[in-house]
Amino acid sequence: MTLVLFGWFAEPQYPTTLVYPPFGHCMGIYRAGTEQLAMLLGGLVRFDDPQSLACVKLDAWDDPGTSDDDELAVYGVNSGSGHIIYNADMYTLGLYGGSGSGEDQLSSPHGIAADPFGLVLVADTGNGRVVILKRSGSRLLSRGTLQTEFVEPWDVALDGSGHIFVTDRAGGLVYMFDSISDSLPVTVEVDSPSGIDAVGGERWFHEEDEDFMVVVAEDASSLLRLEDGRVTGRISVSDMGGRMLNYPAIDFWGNIWVTDSIACCIHKLTDDLEYLTSFGAPGHGDREFWYPTGITIWKRYGQVFVAEREGARYFWIGVDLVDLSVRGLPRGLELSGTLTEDALIQGLIYGPGGDIVHRLAEGRYYAGPLELQWDGCTDRGIPVQGGDYTMEMVIQPVYSSKGYFSRTVTEEFTLDETDIYTRG
Repeated sequence: MTLVLFGWFAEPQYPTTLVYPPFGHCMGIYRAGTEQLAMLLGGLVRFDDPQSLACVKLDAWDDPGTSDDDELAVYGVNSGSGHIIYNADMYTLGLYGGSGSGEDQLSSPHGIAADPFGLVLVADTGNGRVVILKRSGSRLLSRGTLQTEFVEPWDVALDGSGHIFVTDRAGGLVYMFDSISDSLPVTVEVDSPSGIDAVGGERWFHEEDEDFMVVVAEDASSLLRLEDGRVTGRISVSDMGGRMLNYPAIDFWGNIWVTDSIACCIHKLTDDLEYLTSFGAPGHGDREFWYPTGITIWKRYGQVFVAEREGARYFWIGVDLVDLSVRGLPRGLELSGTLTEDALIQGLIYGPGGDIVHRLAEGRYYAGPLELQWDGCTDRGIPVQGGDYTMEMVIQPVYSSKGYFSRTVTEEFTLDETDIYTRG
C-alpha cells in the first residue's frame, strides 16, 4: 500500500511556545510601552536600559477563598535611571531609587529577586553591592546590604528555601548565601557569570526536593547548570542558534528559558539543557522582541514577563510542535517532531467517510522528541482499504493556558491501493 501525502498544516499558523492570555484575564493589555509608562508615572521616568525582572504572589495580597492567585507583584530594573519599577497595587506603579550611591539610590543595577513575604534583593552593580529591600504596603524600604564585598554583582536569585545566589561578573564567582544575614557565603568559580536563576525547596515545582541553578557565563556565550557547586551541564549560545545570552528563568517543570538580546528571541531548554526551541525574532510585532533582557516566570500558572528595550510583555506558557516531519511507511505513516512543553495530545485518523479509524495518540506527552506511528490498521487491528485519510492532532499545554488555547496539526493523505493488505 502506497502513501501519498497532501502536506501538513497547523492551525494557528504562528509559533505558540508562548501565547497571550485571554482578554478576560488581562482586558487585552499584554504589552507595556513608553506611552503606558508615561501615563502611569506622569513622565517621572522612561524606559532606560531595562534589565532583570522578578514576579511573586505576595502573601499580603492573598485573600483565601477568592480567585486572586494570579495577581502578582512584578519588579523591573530600569538600569539607566537607577530605578526599580513595580506595581504598587493592581492599578498603579511605584518607583524606588534613582541614580546615585546613597542609601535609597542605585547605580546601574541589573539583577533583582523577590519572595512572597516582601523581601526584594537588587544587584546594585555600579555601587558594588546587593541591596536588601523590604516591601511595606506600596513602598520599598531599604534594609541594608549583603555583608560581602563584591567586585561587580550582576544578578541575584532566591530559591524556595530562602537561599540567595549572586553572580559577580568581574570577580568570576557565584556566591551562595544561606540567608540575608549570612556573612560567610560559599563561592564557586565561574568564568564571567552574569544572569542566574535557581530552584530548591520550591512550593510550586514539580520535584519538591530538586535543587539546581543555571548561570549565564563565559561572556554571555554559554549557559551552565550547577548542582552542589559543581557544573553538571553546559550549552553554548551557538548550539541554540543564538547570539548573546542575558537572563535565565526556570519554570514549574524545570524547563529553562533564557533571553537573547542580540538575536531578539527567547531560547527554551529542558532541565538538563537539551535544546527545545527558540521563540521570537527582531521586531515590534506580537511574536517579536526588540532587544529582550529580563525574564521571570510565576511557576504555579506559567505566567511569563519579558523586558525589552522600550517596554515589557506578558505571556502564558503555551505549547508547539516544531521541526515536524511526516512520512509514509509501507503501511501507514510516521510522525516526528519536538514538543516545546509537556502537553495533552489527542491524535485521530479519520477514514474516507469521516469516521475515526484509529486513535494515534491520547494522553500526556513530555517536552522533547515526539515520535508516533500508524500501521495502517484500525483500532481493532483490521487493515484499512485505500482512499483519502486525515490525521488530526489537538495539542494542549498543561498550564493555565489549557482550555484557552490548543494547537491543531492536520495531515491529509491518500492510500492509493484499494486492496486490503494483510499484516506481515
